[in-house]
Amino acid sequence: MKGLEVISSGLMTTVQDLGRIGWTQMGVPVSGAADQFSAALANVLLGKDINSPVLECTLSGPKLKLLIDQQVVVTGARMQVKINNKVVPHNTVINADAGSTIGIQSSNCGCRCYVAFSNDMEVTKFLGSVSTYVPGKLGGINGRALKKGDTISFNSIDTNLIKSSHGALPQYYNSWLIKVTEGPEFKRLSSHTKDNIENIEYVISNDSNRMGIRLEGPTLEINESGEMISGPVFTGTIQCPGNGLPILLGPDAQTLGGYPRIFQVAKVDRFLIGQMRPGDQLKFKRIKIEEAEKLWLDRVLSFPFLSKI
Repeated sequence: MKGLEVISSGLMTTVQDLGRIGWTQMGVPVSGAADQFSAALANVLLGKDINSPVLECTLSGPKLKLLIDQQVVVTGARMQVKINNKVVPHNTVINADAGSTIGIQSSNCGCRCYVAFSNDMEVTKFLGSVSTYVPGKLGGINGRALKKGDTISFNSIDTNLIKSSHGALPQYYNSWLIKVTEGPEFKRLSSHTKDNIENIEYVISNDSNRMGIRLEGPTLEINESGEMISGPVFTGTIQCPGNGLPILLGPDAQTLGGYPRIFQVAKVDRFLIGQMRPGDQLKFKRIKIEEAEKLWLDRVLSFPFLSKI
């Protein structure tokens, strides 16, 4: 059935769900929404399965024309959203008639917003997921970002079951304090670096994307002790290459890495990776695994749908 037409694409707009689970052992990245919390929330507000397809809009969003009546929700970075040139709120179910235009502009804080519709978009599924993995041209719209002139069909499912959110929704800034636990090769850091790493303030490089966020700032000292065997990595793994500047891996990252894995972002903060933008500042806060587990359980109590992620 009719769906929507892309009038303009925005900087980087892709179809995502919660990712391609269970294939990393075959070298296939999980991909999926860079901010899983916001993507899932958009679907929850529409009373849909949290793994339903959404549009992920990076830094600046698209302009879309609806070809059928829809309920629409936008979550994540507070990009200005207009329906028929009228500003509408985030995290709110909006009724939009066929022929309506949806325009999403840029924001000053946060990197990505998510758009969900009451009907599911009909897009390419690969290995159980519609998430777009651009480097491998998998999923979504022919494995690529949206472009002007694209049309996306909707299926006939319409839940019309509006749910409300729970707990305090996250706020986005241009400075991040990210909770991390020690990684498998944390011991390779020099004593001086271990003692001072929480005082280091990094700047997110322009050379960052869904594969990884590069950090600029003071270099870390690694005590080499023979070659390191490549090991598994996933979203939130923080590696330290030979130049001493950490790389924070995103959803499209490789599944194996040969650089020391010095930290792992605590699950409670992992969704923030999708909201970090070039020029933002970032610092690490070390916590114990037990604290990371408790923080996640507390978050799930506030947002029960997170128990499925």
